[in-house]
Amino acid sequence: MITIFNRKELFITFSSEEQLRIRNILRDNGIEHYVKCQSRNFWNRGRTGSFGLNSEYLYDYKIYVRNKDYEKAIYLINKR
Repeated sequence: MITIFNRKELFITFSSEEQLRIRNILRDNGIEHYVKCQSRNFWNRGRTGSFGLNSEYLYDYKIYVRNKDYEKAIYLINKR
């Protein structure tokens, strides 16, 4: 189980396709991971809506792995 005490931030992206690619690499290699998805427009969206905003940048994805798996995960991501 990944907790705040044994994890390290591996990757940050705005692209859902990129985070899916990274997650597939980690899954295929048996590396446990945790993804935190956060809305980038939380405060303004209620008043203004999302009209005119680039939908690619509405969310950021932070991918975490265990400290012990960090080096292996970096290697695998850079390899592909």
